Amino acid sequence: MKNKLIYILFLFLFTILLKTASAAEELNINATNIELENENKKVLLRGEVSAFDKKNNRIFTDSADYYKEKGLLETFGNTKIITSGGYTVIGSNIIFDNTNKTIVSNFDTQIIDIDNNNIFLDMFSYSIDKGMFFSKGKIKIIDNKDNKYNFSEVYIDENKNQIVGSDVRVFLDEEKYKIDSRNDPRFYSNTMVLKDNQNDFDKGVFTYCKIREGEKCPPWSIKSKKIKHDKVKKTIYYDKAVLRVYDFPIFYFPKFFHPDPTVKRRSGFLTPSFTDSSNIGSGLEIPYFWSIAKNQDFTITPKLYSSENPLLLTEYRKVWEKTKLMVNAGYTEGYKKSTATKKLGDRMHLFTRINKDLSNNENIFSEFELNIQQVNNETYLKIHDINSALINNEVSVLENSLDYSYQNDDYFFSANASAFEDLTKSGRKKYEYLLPYLSFDKNLLANEDFGLVDYNSTLRVKNYDVNKQTEFFVNDFKWRSNKWLSKFGLENQLKGLVKTVNYNSKNVDGLKDDDSTSELSGVIGFISKLPFFKNDSQNNSNSSFTPNFLLRYAPAHMRKIENKKFTFSDLYSLKKTSEIDVIETGLSATLGFDLEKNKLNADGTVGANKYSFSAGQVISEKENRDLPGSSLGQRFSDVVGSSKYRFNEKIDTSYNFAIDQNYEDFNMNEIGLNYKDLNTTFNVSYLEEKEDLGNQEYIKTSVGLGLNEFNKISFSSKRNLLTSSAEFYNISYEYINDCLKAGIGFRREFYTDRDVEPENSLQFRISIVPFADISSPTFSR
Repeated sequence: MKNKLIYILFLFLFTILLKTASAAEELNINATNIELENENKKVLLRGEVSAFDKKNNRIFTDSADYYKEKGLLETFGNTKIITSGGYTVIGSNIIFDNTNKTIVSNFDTQIIDIDNNNIFLDMFSYSIDKGMFFSKGKIKIIDNKDNKYNFSEVYIDENKNQIVGSDVRVFLDEEKYKIDSRNDPRFYSNTMVLKDNQNDFDKGVFTYCKIREGEKCPPWSIKSKKIKHDKVKKTIYYDKAVLRVYDFPIFYFPKFFHPDPTVKRRSGFLTPSFTDSSNIGSGLEIPYFWSIAKNQDFTITPKLYSSENPLLLTEYRKVWEKTKLMVNAGYTEGYKKSTATKKLGDRMHLFTRINKDLSNNENIFSEFELNIQQVNNETYLKIHDINSALINNEVSVLENSLDYSYQNDDYFFSANASAFEDLTKSGRKKYEYLLPYLSFDKNLLANEDFGLVDYNSTLRVKNYDVNKQTEFFVNDFKWRSNKWLSKFGLENQLKGLVKTVNYNSKNVDGLKDDDSTSELSGVIGFISKLPFFKNDSQNNSNSSFTPNFLLRYAPAHMRKIENKKFTFSDLYSLKKTSEIDVIETGLSATLGFDLEKNKLNADGTVGANKYSFSAGQVISEKENRDLPGSSLGQRFSDVVGSSKYRFNEKIDTSYNFAIDQNYEDFNMNEIGLNYKDLNTTFNVSYLEEKEDLGNQEYIKTSVGLGLNEFNKISFSSKRNLLTSSAEFYNISYEYINDCLKAGIGFRREFYTDRDVEPENSLQFRISIVPFADISSPTFSR
């Protein structure tokens, strides 16, 4: 009896505890209106309904039913849930099962996590105890940087703050990821783990290329067993990666990584490249980039040759608030073996540029620049094909200079000290020095009645050809009257120039060797033009014909000047020589005209058809024997002219010429033809110069033919017509789209200079945008 009583008491206490525990786990519910149905088994909740469980999962809706015995809350219409982990769920018709600790819905739902990523689902199931969401079907995630993720199945773990999905499509739509606006950078993978600081892809594919309708594979992709995107280090890592071009494997990398597209600069090896030259044989470049700080970096590039000594190239760059520094240097021991043209000895170069903005006022320009260019061998840059922002391997004159410029609203001042080295010459005669070279410009007068007076002062000290030196101090006063119209419709203007020259010279032909020489010279000119206009409304065009006249007189004398070219650009100038100290003397008149015709658009603007033709001649009172070898020294100069014609928006031509005074022989012909449309460009230029203008004749041609949107063939050449020989020609084929460039190029060069030999070269190139430019060796013979 006693044992039975104890059993009954134990059962009674257990029942009380069980009911107490069940009551403790009931939902805490509030609503504006509450009704009971089915003998208190169902509670109708209407109005502002809110409920929360013991883990503080909160639910908000306007209509719900609560089944007390089942511990089940079923909402109708719009519903919002805030989970204990801080995730926000926005959906409708949600079932909150407090007994089984689940929240489920088979309707469209949006989840916003604590990182403000938006997750869009067709359905979901949430485990309250595990803090885990599950969904399958069409799943889309838009992260806090507008990148898009598509899944067919996903798990969202609140505790670890991560998302695990399968059948993944990730679209990096943030603009900073794109190099080309057409790019669609994206990841595809079997599974993915999306966390705050890292994304992991299993059996993934990455590409930058635009999504093309009906295309089975992108132009390039990287397939990898595992891909990890570290958002903190901003680096993408690959295991067992294969680079594919149109799904064809090109390279295999057991381990591979690169900065993600948001990184603009980072230390690391750059893409290697191969070379092959008839001058130094085949070679390999392996550049390394060192990002020292945000405002400075350093690149070191060893060039390794199979049959010659290596070359080491370096470049250092630094930027301050108002200063820029760039240094490029290189060194090699030179050739391993000497020949008649290949001399032994080290080869090196040093190029430096410093720019500094000295102004603290936006209305004032003040700048300092230093340039250093040093090479210890004349052909070294071309032999090793050294090019950079500072260096052109075709350079023939090195410049070491120090420049300062200052300009405000009132005047301009510049100071320069320069040393030049002509690499085409040998010995000390290849050096030329300007030290100093000062210039000052100021407007002295601007008057409505008198016109404009400008003042220019120049001090130039020049040393060249070892023992030749000139020291010039020149002052120019330039006057331009205001233009006026005569009663006959002539547009007139007066111009004047007064020049004072003080100079010293040593061993210079045509200049006095006295201690100091002073000269005064001047010129005055009267310019007049009579424009005629015609409007043709029937043909919607206008035309003009303008005769021009310049009467010019310069007294005193001038020193002799050799080989002054006279071209159309000099026709109406008071001073037609380039020497700072000389005004050509005598009385002369320039006669010329401008003819122009324009086709007008409907709105009155100038249309595609535009034609212009200008020509003129200088007639002097007598010959000027101080201008030998120039048509300006004759009584009748060459007739010089220029014409242009634009057929339409695609085609235009130009023609410049000089005809001798007998109107028989052309001393210069320069012809240009240009064609350009969306996919095709064509340019041909012809130049012939004779007599005092020079002695050359050549034709240059370049053609770019776009076969379609992606394919292009290019050709260029230059042929010397005097020697009937080609100087070079290039031909290349390119395939270009938003993320891939591939091509093959052939160049034949006939240039020779000391140890530089002519060569034929063939090269294959491919550019994986934005990562690398890959070139095959340059095959030469």
